[in-house]
Amino acid sequence: MAKQKRFVKVCSCTPKGSIQTMDSRVLNLLVEEYEATIGRESNPRKMAQRALELGDACVAAGCPMKAIKVWREAARRLETMDYRWVAEPINPSFVRFDDLVSAKEAVTLGRRIDKVWRLLGHPEMAVWARRMKHAYEEMWMDKYYMALP
Repeated sequence: MAKQKRFVKVCSCTPKGSIQTMDSRVLNLLVEEYEATIGRESNPRKMAQRALELGDACVAAGCPMKAIKVWREAARRLETMDYRWVAEPINPSFVRFDDLVSAKEAVTLGRRIDKVWRLLGHPEMAVWARRMKHAYEEMWMDKYYMALP
């Protein structure tokens, strides 16, 4: 009698392609790999997109706190990367400050964090979308405060 091969299921997906379950070791390796690539990314919008994808995979795999951790770190990095435009001189005739920063992506990260906190039953923790919007409004004020009438 031939030996039967044993396989360990590391991931199961739906026919539409979304993840149902994932082995925790595989998820941890995936998060480590992705966080390394996110940390090396120089384009803030691409960094935010990768963080959103990674967080969605974590939520789908049943690890919402890991997704919140990934998204919070990405939101902090995004804000830090965009703050460099405050000191950079720009010509408003050709480009707007809002076009240079990633406010939309930051608020999207905040909304995803808030959604997961609400799903976990903690609506009092769902303040990240508002926090990110406020941070980018403050960034705009830091840039243009002296030019206001």
